[in-house]
Amino acid sequence: MAEPVPPHPFRSLGWRLVLGAGLGLVLFAVESWLLLRSGLVGVDINVDGPYAALSAAVRPILPGLLLRVAAVYVVAGGVLAGVAWGLARIWGRSGVGATVLGWCVLALLLAWDRAIARPALFDDLPAVRPLLAWLVDHGAPWHPRAVAVGLALVHAAALLARLPTWRRRLQAGTGLLAGVVVLFVAGRMVGGGTDDTKPPLVVLIGIDAFRPDRLRTLGGTGEVAPHVDRFVADSTLFTRAYTPVAQTEPAWRSLLTARWPHETGVRYALTSESRMKLQPTFPESFARAGWRTVFATDCSRFHAEGPSSGFATRLQPPRGAVNFLLEKLRYRALGVFADHSVGAAWVPEFIDNRALAGIHDPMGYAERLTDTLLDEASQGPTLFAFHATAAHFPGDPVHPFYRRFVSPSEPLERRLRMHFAPVSPGAKGGWSRDGAEALYDELIAQADAQVGMLLDALRRSGRYDDALIVLISDHGESFHEDRPDLAGATPVHGARLTELENRILFAVKPPKGRFTAPATSDALVRLVDVGPTLLELSSLPALTDVAGVSLAPHLRGESPPPLNLYAETGFTHVSPEVFDSGHWPGAPRAFDAYRIRPDGVVELGDAAHEAVVLEKDRGAFDGERWWVDRPQADGTLLRVCSGDCEGLDALSLESWLDTVRGRTPEGDSRKVAGHVDDSRRPVSPGTVRPPQQLLRLRPGQHPGPAHPQPRGG
Repeated sequence: MAEPVPPHPFRSLGWRLVLGAGLGLVLFAVESWLLLRSGLVGVDINVDGPYAALSAAVRPILPGLLLRVAAVYVVAGGVLAGVAWGLARIWGRSGVGATVLGWCVLALLLAWDRAIARPALFDDLPAVRPLLAWLVDHGAPWHPRAVAVGLALVHAAALLARLPTWRRRLQAGTGLLAGVVVLFVAGRMVGGGTDDTKPPLVVLIGIDAFRPDRLRTLGGTGEVAPHVDRFVADSTLFTRAYTPVAQTEPAWRSLLTARWPHETGVRYALTSESRMKLQPTFPESFARAGWRTVFATDCSRFHAEGPSSGFATRLQPPRGAVNFLLEKLRYRALGVFADHSVGAAWVPEFIDNRALAGIHDPMGYAERLTDTLLDEASQGPTLFAFHATAAHFPGDPVHPFYRRFVSPSEPLERRLRMHFAPVSPGAKGGWSRDGAEALYDELIAQADAQVGMLLDALRRSGRYDDALIVLISDHGESFHEDRPDLAGATPVHGARLTELENRILFAVKPPKGRFTAPATSDALVRLVDVGPTLLELSSLPALTDVAGVSLAPHLRGESPPPLNLYAETGFTHVSPEVFDSGHWPGAPRAFDAYRIRPDGVVELGDAAHEAVVLEKDRGAFDGERWWVDRPQADGTLLRVCSGDCEGLDALSLESWLDTVRGRTPEGDSRKVAGHVDDSRRPVSPGTVRPPQQLLRLRPGQHPGPAHPQPRGG
């Protein structure tokens, strides 16, 4: 009788791969069912009105997106099953049960590791919150990795023990050891090469919401941003730098064009493209000179750069309705299985998107961005811009940053992710101001680490010294320091013209040997000065008829004429009447203020735009005093001066503000950049008319009974 033929090993492996893929598909189905059951993905909401446009924009994209997500689960499930099958065979077991058990153990090891690295991935699952809280307090990344290494060693020992001779065991052990050494050396060599050819390199790095008082040089502890502190030590730090509008999208538009917000047409986040006044940008000047131009950001919710930015390559998550939907599609296994370069290439909408708390890996993102920077810089003259957004809502600190500054006694949800709470007149914050600032510091530290990875890569590659590097922030952040009744409320930027919101980080490191630049400069400079400075230092033609000027004279130690800042408020979740009881609060703050284009882009509607422009405070600052125009609820325009408001300098600044705004001495028209400013038009029948009468108020003066004393500065 013929002996039975044992099953072919590949046939057995093939079936196990199919089994693993099936388990991955089951996991995908379970997560999808939980999402639908939670009601967060929009399938059970009323799709009338503005939601109909949201649904229409997302519906064509959703099937393909979900298929790619499902493919991740299938492939990852198959890979885990293949590894589990191989490990089980070492013990002489090849049954389905052994494969499933191994699959589950491997998946749990990965989840354990990610729960420590990025706890926001699981922070809204009630069943695991007690365990997650323990891991946040006591877990360390080496714990699951040590267990994984221990399991690998046990299986390796078992494999060697099953070999028939000591010679075979020695050969196998040597092979395993050599493989580990090769992998380790290869990992250490990645990104460590140098290139003798060094084409010009300009690097512009923006850190969202970075307050300069976090710098050691300006009174900080040195613990929040050590990499930025190290860079500042190599640079000229402008200690009195300001943004014309403390919101990211309009700030970056002013940065790119070197013009004030009313000249660019971008006055707030999600400005309609039809209202943008196309102006030449400094990246266009670099591109015309043959430079490679790249812009990268890990969040495009309220700041996305289009072709008009001048960047030929733009690396950013999808803009608009799809991005807002993605936050609800919390497929957690994506954060476990796909947080690497392959996953980022397959589902970049999830992996390289900071809006997806826990799924996005900021450190892995920075590593991939570093590779992109070095690759681009090796191919020719390069302008590379990166905007780091870790400190912006809905920020979620990852390991080890969530243990840095927030007290362990705080509730878990406060430690792991920003939570939004509307700020309205009479409202009180739901947290302490110290806690809110501590979470902000952890997120700034996280962004600092990302920036440090880029700068360290430039140092290792030999490009740091010869590169022109500029480090900025787009705005600051207010924690309502002057309002005890708002202690702990959601912080804000763009609501008022203040030091806390408008003062920014601005440091310039020219190529080594180019200038004997001073360590600091106390001259007042503006965000609009970045582009002209980069162009002059790169020997490229200047932008014409712009507000910004080159700061190269400051870097040479010269003393050019002083500058003035024009600034205006943006459009935030906080109504201006919260800070100024007499302010006109006419702009709508509801979802129906926005519209969704057929391509899914979300933008502010026409009626809301008119109201937002009317609502703005607009002012001028020369370093000694502010003149600010504040629209009042009774239809007047209250001009407030703070600081040294007497003498010719004060009159000169006030006159400059009128000139920038295009106001004639009679105040009958406001012609700006060749058009009549639409802030003079009413928004709709029945609303308060725009201000017609200008009232001036200096310190110590008080408006009449109809004009309450405004708060803040």
